Amino acid sequence: MKHVRSLRFETLETRQLLSRAHVAVAHAARAAAVSLVLNGTLSVDNNPHATSMTTNVDGSTTTSVRVSGQLGNVGQVRGVWNETVDQFGDYQGPDTLILRDAKGSFDVAFNDQNSKPTHAKARGAVSYEHAQTVPGGNGAYARATESGSIEVTTNAARTQIVSLTLQTQNS
Repeated sequence: MKHVRSLRFETLETRQLLSRAHVAVAHAARAAAVSLVLNGTLSVDNNPHATSMTTNVDGSTTTSVRVSGQLGNVGQVRGVWNETVDQFGDYQGPDTLILRDAKGSFDVAFNDQNSKPTHAKARGAVSYEHAQTVPGGNGAYARATESGSIEVTTNAARTQIVSLTLQTQNS
């Protein structure tokens, strides 16, 4: 009578395979963490055609506004600033900036609910300072790290945000 044996296999998790494809993968260097310096200013595009508003499933609303500018060691960037309020119009943070250039994209998060006291600016404008951080990215910024502050500046009538000035503190 024949005896049926169960299939057996060995795992290769701890072994290095010698085929060329696997050797290349095994020896690929991990991308080094990129320390961003975001010192610079983003202009906020307040054109009504550049702004969109989305109603979310939970009844909250997210407003998205285009931004662009020159930032530290990143250079010229473009992106979107997203801010969300609940169904009653109360702030739901954090705000996010999704910024990109030819090398990749990264997010900047900040909470504008609890800011330091306002600073008077030229011609009646005011600014608010908030802590900000880079929680992630992709492409060249996949392992990016950064933290600092962001200054949100209004127009003279204090009806619109006109610029966002970022200052890195971990460089």
